[in-house]
Amino acid sequence: MRVRRGLAAMALLLTPIAAHAEDTPPISIGASYITDVIGVAHGGKQRGVVWLGRADATASVDGGAIGLDGVTLFVDVMGVQKPDFSGRFVGDAQTVSNVQANSAIRPYEAWIGVPVTATLYAKAGLIDLNSEFDVQSVGGIFLNSSFGIGPDFSQTGVNGPSIFPAPATAGMVRYTGGRWTARLGVFDAVAGSTADPRRSVLRLPGIRGALIVAEADRRIGDHAEVQLGLWHYTTRFASLDPAFPARGTSQGGYAQIEGDVASRGDTTLSAWARIGTASDRVNQIGLYLGGGAVLRRGRNTLGIGIAHARLGDPARLGALAAQGPADRAETTIELTFEHRLLPGVIVQPDVQYVFNPGWAPEVHDALVTGMRFRFAYPPR
Repeated sequence: MRVRRGLAAMALLLTPIAAHAEDTPPISIGASYITDVIGVAHGGKQRGVVWLGRADATASVDGGAIGLDGVTLFVDVMGVQKPDFSGRFVGDAQTVSNVQANSAIRPYEAWIGVPVTATLYAKAGLIDLNSEFDVQSVGGIFLNSSFGIGPDFSQTGVNGPSIFPAPATAGMVRYTGGRWTARLGVFDAVAGSTADPRRSVLRLPGIRGALIVAEADRRIGDHAEVQLGLWHYTTRFASLDPAFPARGTSQGGYAQIEGDVASRGDTTLSAWARIGTASDRVNQIGLYLGGGAVLRRGRNTLGIGIAHARLGDPARLGALAAQGPADRAETTIELTFEHRLLPGVIVQPDVQYVFNPGWAPEVHDALVTGMRFRFAYPPR
């Protein structure tokens, strides 16, 4: 369900169609297509192979061409093809493909960015929260959604917290000074339409409640970073705990460290680790632990990651207990290999093993295999 910044970066591969006096293109366009041919080889709910895909067409306008230096206007129109592979075939909660979503063609992002001072930048419009907050740069290679924004955060809200595939209107500011970067965002509490999640909706943030997110990043040396983030919904949500039936608050936090471990010539070993928590009275996942390592050499990248999502007691003993005993945790291990076949063309075989899919004891552990293809224009 969720796509992290690695996907957004593909959509931002831009090509100039004109140039102004400073040789900066006033309008840039780009396109990308990511598709997964993926199937269950063993276990899960049922065997089967499906074809998933996401296409993006982007346009970026540089305000410098009309005398508004530093101002950027960005638009991304997205198309998605289903089916619900995790729900129908795997049975997992974390979602093994981060391009899975309901079929739709709609505006995905549409925002304006303005430099307020030399260190302060503001952005407003339809914004993908995961392009600014809880970004995992090292984990961007993986297919599993948990290696983007953590599932402790992505599970929240009515249609999710303004991430793929349902963004919300927002306003945010970003401060950059020395080795520190700080971000504060206010997002509408409801992403998209409650009547039809496939539709984007423009409303002022806060009309249906607000999601407030704050994050601080600290660079360590030249190739590592630490993140600390907190989030809170001003609206209240249905309780999962029969002992406390009143509606409760949804909030949580996350911490992550990522960066290069070793480098020699054109070979680099990178790694990351992340922990995230959410109020389990109103959210199924109370704790998430994830991490992995990525080895890059030339046009090839090899990665291994693990994603461990733990149910909170209210969900395990309350809301899900009516369906039978629930396992404590769902864990996925992913092994992936990316090869840049041509400029703008990437092929990526992938294997995932899901333990306790959907926390349901009656669903067998699932072996998922697949192949991802990525195309981008202009190539880079």
